[in-house]
Amino acid sequence: MPDSTSTREEDLRQLLTDAIEVQLAALKAGIGFWSDWVQQTTDFVQSATNSLLRINSQDEKSSDLLLELVDAGRASIRTMTDIPRNTALRFIDELDKIDKKKTEPVTPSGSAKKSAPKTSGSSVPVARSPSKKSARRKRAGRVKE
Repeated sequence: MPDSTSTREEDLRQLLTDAIEVQLAALKAGIGFWSDWVQQTTDFVQSATNSLLRINSQDEKSSDLLLELVDAGRASIRTMTDIPRNTALRFIDELDKIDKKKTEPVTPSGSAKKSAPKTSGSSVPVARSPSKKSARRKRAGRVKE
């Protein structure tokens, strides 16, 4: 009986550890989302402010300056729509890092053995075969590579 209790405790410990790792990966991706959002919004506000100041202070053709402002707005919207996709990719990458750490062989000292990245002798990395990462991206729905 003590054997099944220790197995249950170990299973529960592993389940809780996995849940915490997923939660941390989600939080890291969320931090990235808001950092990108703040940066993009700041960039647009600065650009729009500068354009409006130029429109109000100069006698140049304001239609050209207005077009620049509209273009900046379009570029901002395009970038903002990429933020959720990038966040999903960050989350998937964090999960892949967790998987990689769990599958690395453990050395006698108790730390995971780190292997060097494989290259083909040049500075170009060797192409990888499909992995769990591509399977996760397919399951993620709208996330495209």
